[in-house]
Order: sequence, then structure tokens, then C-alpha cells
Amino acid sequence: MSNDAYSASMLQTYSVRTAANTSAYFIPHIKPNMKILDIGCGPGSITLDLAALVPRGTIVGIDLNETAINSAKELIQKRNVDNATFEVANVLNLPYEDETFDIVCAHQVLIHLPNESSKIGAVEGLKEMRRVCKTGGIICARECDWRSAVVHPSIPGVLDGMKLIEDLTALKRTSPYGGMARFWAEKSGFISADIDTSASVVYYSSPGEVKWWGETMAQRLEQGSSLDTGVKEGLISEEQKATLPSGWRTWSAQSDAFFSMTDVQLICKK
Repeated sequence: MSNDAYSASMLQTYSVRTAANTSAYFIPHIKPNMKILDIGCGPGSITLDLAALVPRGTIVGIDLNETAINSAKELIQKRNVDNATFEVANVLNLPYEDETFDIVCAHQVLIHLPNESSKIGAVEGLKEMRRVCKTGGIICARECDWRSAVVHPSIPGVLDGMKLIEDLTALKRTSPYGGMARFWAEKSGFISADIDTSASVVYYSSPGEVKWWGETMAQRLEQGSSLDTGVKEGLISEEQKATLPSGWRTWSAQSDAFFSMTDVQLICKK
């Protein structure tokens, strides 16, 4: 993930991620003695779930954000895990030798990597992931595609908030479009026969899920820099700074509220 400061709501959101709800697509490939690298590990909940699947192996979780890494280290103590470590590192410049890991995985990371001049961030990230993966190993990534979002009902503040987030990704020169995963993989050096893509839908529909997601989105807007940057860049008005978070809260109170987004799942064999 980015090295920008994580808001409390972002850390809370990432903490509910588990291997079961994020990594089921590559779990069948895991063997007990493997060495795994988890990129963009956040507060470590996925990483430590995966650690339990390699009792005779090890897993390393990395993230650019020191706050997240500190949270992950605390989680190690809470869960009493002895085969996992966490450190601050950048996927674009991994501090590991070639052919080090059996599996290199990432969750919602490639979409955050900036495109610089002629270089595509996601492609450069996959090149580094490929470099540190052993021959015969696999590189895995699960990335959302912002174009797939379904939001009902169409409350203005929510829709404006969705558009703001997409507009901000353009300013950061990132590509929040997981549907490009196969394209990224081919550009990073994998041949078509060694690339497998699939998809999974994340959705919130029950009253509890909707309330949690709406409040989470409202707090992420309030606690982060999106609103201020949006005003500064002329993407939203000063008045909208208040209406966007409140829109999510209004949405979460609707009995028919529904949100979904498609995640594209990528497995590349080296």
C-alpha cells in the first residue's frame, strides 16, 4: 500500500480481511513448507492467516506504511505466531535476492502503483514480484476494478464520492482497474499459458454490512486527505466536503442499500 498515513478507519477496514475472504483463489497452491512473501500486508491479518498454512515454512509481510507494520507486529504477539515477520519495504524495490520465495502475493496493491512516464506501475511491481519468486513458484494478485462498482440507491453524495476517488487516482497516475491484470502480467514478462485470471465479487447487502461499509467510507473521507485534495484540485466544491461523508451515512440507512465491486484474481506461474 501507499506510504501515506493510514487513517484509523482504513486500518480497521484492512483488519477484517482474512485469507479466507481474500486469498481462496491461491490457497490450494500452498504447501506446509513454503516460503511466502505478502506484499502490501497492512495490519497483517491476511499474512498471519497464511502463516498458519505453512507450519514448516515462513512468511514475510511488507508494507510501505510504518504504522501498519507496527500494527502487524502487535498482532503477531496477540496470535503468538512464530513463523512470520513484518518489515517496511517497497514492492518496486524489494530487498530480497532473486529466487527467494515459493509464493509472492499481493492484495489491492498493483492498482495503487503510480505510472511514471513510459513505465506502468503495476507492470513494474509484477516484474519485482517475479524476480524474487522461485522458478516453479507462483505470483498472485487480487485487484478491484473501480468500473465494476454497483451502488444502490443512487444517492448524490455517494456517487460524487465514488467519482472523487476515481478522479484522485488519475491525479496520482494509478490504475484502479483490475480488469487489466492479464495485460499487466504479459507486459511484465509472463507468457499467456502461464497466466490465469478469475474474478470474485465483494458485496454488502445485509443491514449490518451496509451500516459498517457506509460508516467506514464516510470516515475514510473525513480522516484522509481526499476531501481537501478534491477541493484544492477543483474536483469538488467546499460545500461537498460535508455532503460526501453524509451521503454515505444516508445511504447506509436505506433498507434497500446494496454495494458490490468485482475483484480480479491473477495467478502467474514462473
